[in-house]
Amino acid sequence: MPTDKKQSLETHGGWPTLLGRLCKGEALSADETEAILSEILSGEADPVQIAAFLVALKIKGETVEETTGLVRAMVANAVPLNLPEGTIDIVGTGGGQRRQEAALNVSTMACFVAAAAGATVCKHGNRKASSTSGAFDLLDELGFKVELTPAELETQVAEHGLGFAFARTFHPAMRFAGPVRAGLGIPTVFNVLGPLSHPGRVRHQVIGTAEPAVAERLVEVFRANQSLHTWVVNGDLGVDEIAVTGPTQVLELQHDQISEWTLNPEDYGIALADPDALRGGGPKENAAIVRAIFAGEDLGPRRDMVVINAAAGLVVAGLADDLTTGIALAQDAIDNGKAAAKLVETSAC
Repeated sequence: MPTDKKQSLETHGGWPTLLGRLCKGEALSADETEAILSEILSGEADPVQIAAFLVALKIKGETVEETTGLVRAMVANAVPLNLPEGTIDIVGTGGGQRRQEAALNVSTMACFVAAAAGATVCKHGNRKASSTSGAFDLLDELGFKVELTPAELETQVAEHGLGFAFARTFHPAMRFAGPVRAGLGIPTVFNVLGPLSHPGRVRHQVIGTAEPAVAERLVEVFRANQSLHTWVVNGDLGVDEIAVTGPTQVLELQHDQISEWTLNPEDYGIALADPDALRGGGPKENAAIVRAIFAGEDLGPRRDMVVINAAAGLVVAGLADDLTTGIALAQDAIDNGKAAAKLVETSAC
């Protein structure tokens, strides 16, 4: 007898009908995409069906409603994580060219700084996909136990104000889609679903994307999912963070209202940097960089980029009224040694 998930998909016409509509360029409803992804995450979908869905959706272009349905399925199938109210996440969606050449793990470094400045932070991430260093590659190099159980992570966040949710632990059903994603070898909607599908249902976040059009879709999905204060940022030169080489476009969601503005680092006392001064590398290089920044040995553009991204996190956390205040708090957290202490403290858990 078919499962409830199977019945749900068949209620919407089944695979042939839904794939046929996508091939005609027709948009699906949130309920329809939720049913499709629920089928995939249950292990009942054939790899050919998964590949056809991902490619057809990419060619057509994902809508806000379609993405919202996919996020609902991701969160519904995630291992639950209970976090304190007001917990934030700082994360990029990847995909930029520079990440493929010499990634600098800015958002991960910024999480330590924001937590040291008083925010409660739980970063949701994974190992590298197309970049030279993913968040959890860096954490592994720094000596973190990355595969914490939900209970261990909840305790860590409660006691230390900082934790890292490994996507593989909290989204185990993604194993059914992983081989297809790897086989396709192209970016798909799954590239943005991870940052949108925090298992702790975090509602305060700074999320970066390399593509302006994606930013517009993401902020609407966050609004549909009732996020409270979110910055979606698209940095200069296509970086998925707040840039220090030039302006960053910011879409800010607060009180169900979206505002759009341009963030120029020079307006906040941060000199424009040469892109080559922001090169990272593999996990070993990034580990050396974060230690140097926190030890006060690297006072250049890489520190500036970590500071301004942490500052945005402090704004969405409600600890800073504006970016100027957030920058001062982030700088102080590094200069007074609290960021370095936070790294040592949490890596020992």
